[in-house]
Amino acid sequence: MKFVSTCLLVFSFLVFGLTTAIRAEGARVPVLDLPLKCTIGVDCFLQHFMDAKPGKAAADYTCGSLSYNNHRGTDIRIQTLAQMEKGVPVIAAEEGTVTGIRRGVKDQYYSDYSKKKKKEIYNIGLGNVVVLDHGGKWTTFYAHMQKGSIKVYKGQRVQKGEVLGYVGMSGLTDFPHLHFELRHKNKRIDPFTGLEKNEKCGNFKKNYWSDNISSQLTYTPTFFVNIGFSETRPSGRRDLETGKKNQDEFGPMAPTLFFWSYYIGSRKGDKISLKLFDPAGKIIGKHITKPMGKHQISRNLFIGVKKPATGWKNGIYRGEVAILRGDERLTNSASITQR
Repeated sequence: MKFVSTCLLVFSFLVFGLTTAIRAEGARVPVLDLPLKCTIGVDCFLQHFMDAKPGKAAADYTCGSLSYNNHRGTDIRIQTLAQMEKGVPVIAAEEGTVTGIRRGVKDQYYSDYSKKKKKEIYNIGLGNVVVLDHGGKWTTFYAHMQKGSIKVYKGQRVQKGEVLGYVGMSGLTDFPHLHFELRHKNKRIDPFTGLEKNEKCGNFKKNYWSDNISSQLTYTPTFFVNIGFSETRPSGRRDLETGKKNQDEFGPMAPTLFFWSYYIGSRKGDKISLKLFDPAGKIIGKHITKPMGKHQISRNLFIGVKKPATGWKNGIYRGEVAILRGDERLTNSASITQR
């Protein structure tokens, strides 16, 4: 009888301990690290945030313009397709268990699909995706991953920072990026504010990012994705996204030289100044745009000059771009060497 009582006591203790552990696990909320191996503002950028404005109009969590109607997560973009092909790891933002995977969706600009194919892709808009369960009904989604890159399997336990796959362009997307979602009880939560999708912008409840990464995630309404030089005229944003239009040097027989800029977060009223300098510091090309008539998520611009009659001077040519917004001036520059 004494033995039975002892067993019951031990059993009760184990049940109590297990219940307590389950409650503790259920009460735990994710503390998120950046889900990409990259440096924000250097080789990756926060392009879109969750839509925080009810109705057809859209706004990000600051009431700014870096979102679009009904956007359901955070888009972390990379600079070029060349960078994507080289491989940018998607990593677990928090430890968890893999509960969902979709593979086999090819990487392609969504706008290139036929009308019929667009309808099919729309139904699998997240493309290749991994879902992690973190306990307590918290999950994270990692979408638009590169075809053939997913390295985990369903049921696998992964640690924070473990590689899940690589950034891609699968599904409903027109630029290389990771679409990241945080959900609780299957409701999408903005990790920057702790609020659900379409709750009023400008409000705040909780930041789910870790202290290690929060300082990198400062809201930047306007930023340059890439700038550079090319001997041939850029044909548009896609041409710049290939990464093949960014030359370090050009030859003496080049017929033209183009300086280009691609940036995110254009505002109504913005004017853009582009200047091209020769090795002596003389301006050999310049252009200032008219004021923008409306907000625009992304914009690319360029100026070009023809080969001088006397030929190109040896040395370093420099390009400078400036976004003029009232009293503000956001600038960037790049250089190329004539050899």
